[in-house]
Amino acid sequence: MKRKHLVLLLVLVPAMLLLSGCGVPTGGVDVAVTDPSGPWQTFFVWPLAKGLIWLNDTLAAANLPYSWGFAIILFTLAIKVITFPLTLTQIKGMQAQKNLQPRIQELQKKYGKDKAKLQEAQMKLYQEAGVNPLSGCLPLLVQMPVLFGLYSALMSLGSRLENADFFWIPNLGFPHYTAGMGWVPELFTNGEYVRLVSYLILPALLMVSQFYMQKMTTASTPSAGAEGMAGMMSQMSTIMTLMFGFFTLQVPAGLTLYWVTSNLLQMGQTVVVNNMNKGGSILATGSTPALATAGKSTMSLTTSDEADESDDSDDSRSTQNTSKSTRRKRRRK
Repeated sequence: MKRKHLVLLLVLVPAMLLLSGCGVPTGGVDVAVTDPSGPWQTFFVWPLAKGLIWLNDTLAAANLPYSWGFAIILFTLAIKVITFPLTLTQIKGMQAQKNLQPRIQELQKKYGKDKAKLQEAQMKLYQEAGVNPLSGCLPLLVQMPVLFGLYSALMSLGSRLENADFFWIPNLGFPHYTAGMGWVPELFTNGEYVRLVSYLILPALLMVSQFYMQKMTTASTPSAGAEGMAGMMSQMSTIMTLMFGFFTLQVPAGLTLYWVTSNLLQMGQTVVVNNMNKGGSILATGSTPALATAGKSTMSLTTSDEADESDDSDDSRSTQNTSKSTRRKRRRK
């Protein structure tokens, strides 16, 4: 991925998050009696909004407190169950990259500062091992439409979420779409410090969980290869975490609750899947022929190069010995 593509992605993702509310009445709309307008509302916003309303009504009928908050949590759980195959693919891909790190370090020592050859050798190693360095982004990309759709759904619910508290959160519909970041200095100036902190806890939890989840699922890359594909993806994940943490200050708390819950569930899935195998590894020894083949290929490549260097050295010594012998004969004459 080139740097210009990385910058473009970092600009487009937050822009999509902010623009996803376009076309949805900011004051709320009764989705039960109002027909959707356009495919975005038809296939994403209205179904999500109606699903949340049904979950809330079901929980409220059971006299469960904080029905809206628990409706969002149950909705998140359902999404994670549906997308679990993608999550499993991500975990396997990340663990495979970790298993390849010793080979990658060998390549880094071999090619040194030759970045072009290093990246080419790394990509060849990934291909032979059947590992996709971008596999960690797949669940996030699939989840994006749900995230944007839920954002619009929370906006469309409007007054239904007003005063819908959840433990320490006074209102899951706050901050409002049109408020921006203005509510932060406003609450601080008015001395509403407790209310301010109550709305800042979820964005803080989001960034902490995002960073921790990134460490769990992303293979560590040595500094020598930081400019490679894996290093760039790690940088992109870090920047996106900070940017999303900033943007959660401008979206309803219900959306941030969904995101934090999703992160916590994915971390739990990662721990469970890793513990299902002996030694806590998702890829047991001997069950990854592609990785073994890639390792042998790398060792073969290294051995071959060392052999070539040895042959060159022998040839050089032979030439030197011939030259010395010739000079001695000339002296005798």
